[in-house]
Amino acid sequence: MLASLSGCGMQGGAVLYMLGVGQGRKIEAQFKLGEGPILIFIDDVHERVDWPAANRHLFNELSQELLRNKAAKKIIPDETLDQLKQTVPDFPRKSCRELGELAGASQVLWIEAQDYLGEPEVFEASRAAYFSVTVKVIDPNQKSDRNLIRLWPASSDGQPIAVSLTGARVAEAKSKDGISKILAEKLAGEIAKLFYEHRADDFEKKEEYQ
Repeated sequence: MLASLSGCGMQGGAVLYMLGVGQGRKIEAQFKLGEGPILIFIDDVHERVDWPAANRHLFNELSQELLRNKAAKKIIPDETLDQLKQTVPDFPRKSCRELGELAGASQVLWIEAQDYLGEPEVFEASRAAYFSVTVKVIDPNQKSDRNLIRLWPASSDGQPIAVSLTGARVAEAKSKDGISKILAEKLAGEIAKLFYEHRADDFEKKEEYQ
């Protein structure tokens, strides 16, 4: 059958794709988010990210990735947290769980910034810009048992995720905001894959960041 399709061009390629030829192994979701509204809380308490727009870009990109891949059905708008900041007097002292409860979330996707570099000046060719975080899923409605608040992962440190850009890609991006957008897009894609089944080599949407 493969021999008969060898000269079929794009049509043959599509058939081969449907048969699984050229596709990587299937990777199961590490955790399935619930049906209810999800609060994406990007926490930068240690001010690792020196370009605040990067966190906003990450929120927007991750929201789209989760919804596009049906990993979540509803994302609570980031304006909700902005409103809470203005109306809740002790907002900075609230825990992630409490913020989720106030926002009406069924689960909180808690992303803690660990490290960030997004400068146009290149000092290392292979890792000229980077963005690293840890990811956890929190139950904001769990009040009786602190041990049950964290739904995933098992480790209290969270799931580490990191992405980087080469010097050539940074040079193409030119500005700090351009770099932050590319880092956020790449990081959002990697985070979202934790929550839906995908292929190891997914060329349905393949971006080149090198």
